[in-house]
Amino acid sequence: MARKFYYDTGEEKVGPITGHDLLRLRAEGRIADDTWVRRADSATWRHLSEVDLQKEEEEETNPSLWRLLTRHTSWSGLLLFVAVVIVLGTLFVGLVSVAGPLLLIFLIIWLLSRLVKS
Repeated sequence: MARKFYYDTGEEKVGPITGHDLLRLRAEGRIADDTWVRRADSATWRHLSEVDLQKEEEEETNPSLWRLLTRHTSWSGLLLFVAVVIVLGTLFVGLVSVAGPLLLIFLIIWLLSRLVKS
């Protein structure tokens, strides 16, 4: 899905339109590099020359895990998720550190019992 932008003609704000449309308008001479533009999901206006439309489109089509988490999750939900992962990881490491030696002892006893029966 293409990222949407608005641009300012000086008389009105136009949009939302895609980054490809912005490039087409610039190529046609209808807007210039000093035209003010902003992403539809942002309040920050920048000159068109300051916007890397290729990078913007790449971020939209292939977002990082962090961007996905922050886009679809509240900060409190994200912190709760991290806390749960830390607690479960700690429990797993603790379980392995306790159960590992016990499993090794049971394995040795089982092997010895198999040798004695032979």
